[in-house]
Amino acid sequence: MSETLGWNRERTAAAVEKLCRYNLLVPAHQDGETFSVSTPRHAASRLLAPLDRQIESLEREAFRLRADFGKYQVAYTEAVAGSDRNLEFVTLVGHDAINAELERAAARCQEEVLTAQPGGGRSAESLESAWSATKDMLERGIRMRTVYQHSARFSPATRRYVNQVTKYGGQVRSLEEFAERLIIFDRKVAFIPARSDRGVALAIYQPAIVEFLVGIFERAWLLGTPFPSQNRAPDVQVLLSDVRLSIIKLLADGETDETIARRMGLSVRTCRSHISKIYEKFGARSRCQLGVFIANSGLLDGDADDVVGENAS
Repeated sequence: MSETLGWNRERTAAAVEKLCRYNLLVPAHQDGETFSVSTPRHAASRLLAPLDRQIESLEREAFRLRADFGKYQVAYTEAVAGSDRNLEFVTLVGHDAINAELERAAARCQEEVLTAQPGGGRSAESLESAWSATKDMLERGIRMRTVYQHSARFSPATRRYVNQVTKYGGQVRSLEEFAERLIIFDRKVAFIPARSDRGVALAIYQPAIVEFLVGIFERAWLLGTPFPSQNRAPDVQVLLSDVRLSIIKLLADGETDETIARRMGLSVRTCRSHISKIYEKFGARSRCQLGVFIANSGLLDGDADDVVGENAS
């Protein structure tokens, strides 16, 4: 090999040692003189496999520790709340801690619960797990009002859940947009996300802030429309028009497709489908042209005809 490369033996030996260390050369015989060549991709896979297993193990351990500390947080919260009635804010870390504290607040609730659930339809699994506590409160005579975004009306699982809630006396409405998830028990404690991924929540006991959040909910409730048990064709047309009008306003504000989808509680794919229909309605071929057409339509001033029209579907 040294002769072929024109290298001395020391340089060749160092290169071979390095390539063997990276699994790019694999000894073919015990004589140490014959090697087989491995592709870099295969060599990387073999070399990194132990590290990948170690990373997976560490991630599992980190997940377990977060869950454990979430339980400790709940115990700490209960201990502090029991000894200090002036507690105003409690940070809940991890879904276990958040869910446990929500369950405790639901069990202690005596009069009323207000809930805002933005982000479109909820999964059947999450609704099923929430139903037990919801049913318990309703059977105890707790008044319950919930606000969803309009897009949740197209979720079969959410409609079934709403039908159950209203059957037991709860009230549900929907509106175009709501900022974030909000749950208020007895107008004494409010829960809001403290991080965008909702892995951390804030329990608020401060009366003035809780009352402020109640006011936000009440304004949203007044703007909302009753959540129907079934979507009738005329209602769907109106709803689609409302959704697309909101999208038009967000487009005029220069928001991206992803931001519009998040604020409207839609998937990006569904949002882009609506935007495509809006392009067709205005006859626009570019984002810039669409902006000009929207500005000239008078729609943003409320003076235009129903630009999204009866054929909004």
